[in-house]
Amino acid sequence: MVNKCSAVGCKSGYASNGDDSHVTFHTFPQDAELREKWIRAIPRKDFVPSTYSCLCSLHFQPWNFVDVRTDSNKSRLQNKSSTPLRRRLKPDAVPSIFPNTPAYFTKTPGVQRSTTKATSSSRHAEECRRLEELEESFTADDSLSELSLAEIADKLKAQSTVPQGFIVTATDESVLMYLFRMTNDIPQVVTSVTLKSDMTLVCSLNDKAVPASEYSDLVKGPVNYVSQLINLMARLKSWLTDSSSRSLSLDIHSAINVLQTATDNLADTDCDECRKISFVIEQLRLTVKRHYGRHYSPQLTIFAFMIHSASSAAYNLLLEENILCLPSVSTLKKVTRRLNTATSMDNTAYLNMRVTKMNELDRTVILIIDEIYVAKRVEYSSGEVQGLTADRNVASTLLCFMIKSLVSKYKDIVAMPTIHYSARSSWLSVRLSKWACPTT
Repeated sequence: MVNKCSAVGCKSGYASNGDDSHVTFHTFPQDAELREKWIRAIPRKDFVPSTYSCLCSLHFQPWNFVDVRTDSNKSRLQNKSSTPLRRRLKPDAVPSIFPNTPAYFTKTPGVQRSTTKATSSSRHAEECRRLEELEESFTADDSLSELSLAEIADKLKAQSTVPQGFIVTATDESVLMYLFRMTNDIPQVVTSVTLKSDMTLVCSLNDKAVPASEYSDLVKGPVNYVSQLINLMARLKSWLTDSSSRSLSLDIHSAINVLQTATDNLADTDCDECRKISFVIEQLRLTVKRHYGRHYSPQLTIFAFMIHSASSAAYNLLLEENILCLPSVSTLKKVTRRLNTATSMDNTAYLNMRVTKMNELDRTVILIIDEIYVAKRVEYSSGEVQGLTADRNVASTLLCFMIKSLVSKYKDIVAMPTIHYSARSSWLSVRLSKWACPTT
């Protein structure tokens, strides 16, 4: 069947038109709404298209078409150069060109819409770019990067969102934001924020410093924006007016500051009282630490081990009750290795094994009395605590006997005497024909 165009005056498909092989024919769409648009576009009165009615491609704009490859063979489709293209009309195309009719029947073609934002990725990128521009415009007025301390104070005073009651003033070295109350006609600063010249903060609540960890979600490191200061002042005021809004760690740190001040004020004669208060301070600090992130002082470790040595059942009961923050039994075993009191060491078998694998020449060694660096820890042996210096600090060095071969790289510690020698290093050359481990 020969296709003929249904448009007025169009000769496509007729023999008199000559060669129209480049013209394609397109039937009226099945969709009722789109079909009605085609009928209204054709300048024919009371036209009702039949099943075989069609329009030629001369009545459509160039962008109404799309070139597709219709070959069903997948191997040929991969070679695009050998696969022919076929023009297809877009599903939403409407005819708009009628050259054989008066000019008012032909609609003026609009500019083809750009497709640079047609994909979801391009629309997402455009949305991100727009949000970045909005953020930059918002933060440009909020930034403190190029302002002096006096300008920061003036900017805070001009902000209507600053919590009511705060007074802002600038000095040569800082910007002060504080809130005071009258108690018996005496003004008292109850909370404050101090912004120093390096843009770091110092906050206080009821004359006690607030740890930076309590407001790290608002400000971490130097201050960059005015909004950070406003949010911080609002939080301090809420802590002041509503004690239930404060975290447990904040109250514990306040208690630690009070006890630390009391310890500093005690005289040297009140050593026992200082030890008691120091124990309480350490327990409070360990309370706000994670279980596996706790570090125990040497004094607490010694105290815990002495309880465990006296009664392991009592120590296990303390751990189960979870009243005190104490190191676990496995931790005590790691830091309290028992020594052989007869030889001050327990590696005789190890040294004998090493000697059996050495030749006669390698056994020519020198005996060194030297000071070595050791890990800071305490040890408990025969009712005595070892590892502390005279001033009750953990020792970091100790004197020991070492042997070093003269002809090889072999060296080992053979003894750790408890006597402290005044000489830093002494040397003694010996010939070991038969192994004997020195014990003094």
